[in-house]
Amino acid sequence: MDDEGATILMTRPADRSAAFLSLCETRAGRRLPAVVSPIIEIRDEGDLPDLARYRTIILTSASAVERLAREGQLVGRAVAAVGDRTAAEARAAGADAVALGDTVEDFLQNTSWVAPPAIHCRGIHARGDLAARLSEQGISCDEAVIYDQIGRPLSAAARGLLTGSGRVVLPVFSPRSARLIAEFGGITAPLSVVAMSDAVAEAWNGPGTVQIAREPTADAMSEAVLASL
Repeated sequence: MDDEGATILMTRPADRSAAFLSLCETRAGRRLPAVVSPIIEIRDEGDLPDLARYRTIILTSASAVERLAREGQLVGRAVAAVGDRTAAEARAAGADAVALGDTVEDFLQNTSWVAPPAIHCRGIHARGDLAARLSEQGISCDEAVIYDQIGRPLSAAARGLLTGSGRVVLPVFSPRSARLIAEFGGITAPLSVVAMSDAVAEAWNGPGTVQIAREPTADAMSEAVLASL
């Protein structure tokens, strides 16, 4: 694998970018050239609801886990998660957590574990109408917006990378990130976009080639990134 001129551009929050790069480097067995420029800042939104009245907490992101864990709301609670990593982080915070699929669509086909009433704790920008669709299935489910995903400008280093001539590999993990990055004009670098899902690929309207990971997991994303270097 020849990565001459190829640099990974990471736009997740700094801690998640570092974790993903570590996964890629472990898989590759070496250091990889990378620039980190978070395109989204996660901020708490409002007060938490009274979660004691719910039998199941539904979590679809690490950001939701982080806020609830920080406020001590997951210890001993039943959590139904989208994604193995989300479930693992909830368990680390003391929850009895299970992953019911890698996507919202998978989750909705595997709801026997969800005891109502349930609540989906999510960000302002979310897809899938999970709470409403669960309620349509007869599983009473509320939702609470507990964090915001605020767009941030790309750093000077990231802008220089995208307007240069060297190859850039861009892993993109959400449709919102795809839209925000694509808003940056003047991309001249040969760009390989690695999308986490079909929805992410559809949201990308910038230049370059687009590859979709075989499944929406960190392992599959790292595999696709390394194949693109």
